[in-house]
Amino acid sequence: MDNSIRIPLNLPDVRVLELSKTERGDWLIKIESTLPGTTCHQCGREITNFHGHDQAIRLRHLPLFEVPVYLEIRPKRYRCGYCDNHPTTTQHLDWHEPRSPNTQAYEHWLLRILINSTVSDVSQKLGVGEDVVSGTIDRWIAHQVNWSEYLDLTVIGIDEIALKRGHRDYVTLITVPTTDGVDILAVLANRKQQTVATFLQSIPFHLRQTIKRVCTDMYQGFVSAVREQLPQAKIVIDRFHVAKAYRKCADTVRKREVKRLRQELSKQEYDTIKGAMWAFRKQPENLKDSERKLLERLFAYSPELKQAYNLREELTQIFESRYTKHGAKCAIRAWCKRVINSDIKEFDSFLTTINNWMDEITNYFLEGWTSGFVEGFNNRVKVLKRRCYGIFDIDRLFQRISLDLNGYQTFAVT
Repeated sequence: MDNSIRIPLNLPDVRVLELSKTERGDWLIKIESTLPGTTCHQCGREITNFHGHDQAIRLRHLPLFEVPVYLEIRPKRYRCGYCDNHPTTTQHLDWHEPRSPNTQAYEHWLLRILINSTVSDVSQKLGVGEDVVSGTIDRWIAHQVNWSEYLDLTVIGIDEIALKRGHRDYVTLITVPTTDGVDILAVLANRKQQTVATFLQSIPFHLRQTIKRVCTDMYQGFVSAVREQLPQAKIVIDRFHVAKAYRKCADTVRKREVKRLRQELSKQEYDTIKGAMWAFRKQPENLKDSERKLLERLFAYSPELKQAYNLREELTQIFESRYTKHGAKCAIRAWCKRVINSDIKEFDSFLTTINNWMDEITNYFLEGWTSGFVEGFNNRVKVLKRRCYGIFDIDRLFQRISLDLNGYQTFAVT
């Protein structure tokens, strides 16, 4: 019974001449071009005066049943009859990039494997050098954004991320939300105001004018750069950063009070409130009955801690409510007065933050604007960075982010 099958090569403008196996057991397919000419590299005209063949080249192609496949072709050369010195030009076929050891189909397949993986892993899986993988990345993925792909921006996010442990070597990520998720616009070498301002100025003017909102954290360098280059844009300090600040204040009260209670209570009494940290940090609606009772015992020993907890939740409810911007300002100022009257000093730093950033914070209430897309994206970049054991070249980081975000669509099988 015949157990062989015929498989099309799916490469345009070639003819299969011979099929064999190499000494290593790889498939070797010898092919030739069926195109009758090429374009002169000097004058750009079509030429058909055949001059001969170049040396044979071998290109790696898609594997067949996990067996490596190589194509061997002798590129045709044509002589130009229009140019004075009659130069010759080597024919270029659309399915192969010049100076690449692979076909385009193979490189697209390699890049799909590289998504959410590492250069080292792909090198081992495919049995190719890491330089081959890196070269493929450089051939197909740009080092910077292609502005022609955007009709408008509307919203951008600005945030920093540390390339090394211990919050060292910060780079700035500029992102834009899309219907499918998030796109990367830039990875900047540092978080200096001038660096960010220079990038914002480099955005084509017609796109720059479409930016209505910039989501960022409470870093003056970012805010000043936006005010300088995008005066029409609203700056939004995301509620995530605000919540992180005031929740930290409440948690500082908890640490102080727990330390005091550990010294003042008997061991038996203190044991009844041990483990309250996670219950204290939870939102009230997420508490289990046991956790709610634990907090009640804790608050009975520390009324001040209960007050801090209530103040924290009151501000959270303000952000959960559908206030106008003006209404939110009034509600937040009233909350600030309650904090001042409580005399809980741990909130003082946050009151200063509110005073300095009230306008940007309450921009959140204009349309429920948030930079949640920035925070979620940053977590994804951190995973990429850890998976690759660190990426310290900003151009390479931009390429890897782009591949992880858009690789399946860009290099899909057609």
